[in-house]
Amino acid sequence: MKRMIQLLLIGTLITACSDDPTAPAGDGRATFSMRLSSSTGSAAKSVLSSATAETLFSVTDLSGTVFSIKEARTSVRHIQFDFPDGVADTLSEDKISIDGPFVINLMTGESNPVIGEFTIEAGLYKRIDVRLDDSKASDGLVDSSDALFENTLVVSGNFDYDNVTGRSYSIILKFNEDVRFEEPGGILIDENALNNVVLNLLVDEWLQGIDITSCLDDGDLMLDDEGNLLIDDSSSGGGKCKDIEGIIKSNIKNNYDLDD
Repeated sequence: MKRMIQLLLIGTLITACSDDPTAPAGDGRATFSMRLSSSTGSAAKSVLSSATAETLFSVTDLSGTVFSIKEARTSVRHIQFDFPDGVADTLSEDKISIDGPFVINLMTGESNPVIGEFTIEAGLYKRIDVRLDDSKASDGLVDSSDALFENTLVVSGNFDYDNVTGRSYSIILKFNEDVRFEEPGGILIDENALNNVVLNLLVDEWLQGIDITSCLDDGDLMLDDEGNLLIDDSSSGGGKCKDIEGIIKSNIKNNYDLDD
């Protein structure tokens, strides 16, 4: 999947004066958000939608079963802006970090606590690293009854199966991973603009190579007593469904973008 970066710049765009365009050039202002996205383009409408907005995303397994996404939240430990190697050699620090933890609603881009506007050295950055990590009791952001408690990512919604419409499903995953967003030409933080940095997690290929429908048909995945589906690290599938949660986890971690 091609990884692209685009910054949304609000304000007057003026190129900072410097002999080295990659070097820090004073302070800039920025905001940060991370959300789901889709290559269809319709997902971009979700960035300012409310937490109760209608579903704008769905994923499809190999059998063509559509899984709508109504909730998606993740736990973030920190966000780091990394300077290029040549610039980093001249600075006391080679990166700027926004320390969490944060819980980010990937449907809306909203975070808890609110990240808000922050000051960051202007210049050209090599990449942005986001550390996805399991939430902890000491974070104080989710309680023990929350599906995200001691987990990293929660995705839930509805699907139709075996002539029953609107079954519920949940995907609950635990992992600790840096997700890297980078652009060959670098990521410019302008000194004279409000730089709205929006990171997108592309949903298109989250179920790539996975046939949940066949797993259910074959009894390798089981519905609960209410006819709903839970996929997590304790899911016990057999055959081709043995590592279904691991494949989903890999697909999610390896498909991302930075876009408007």
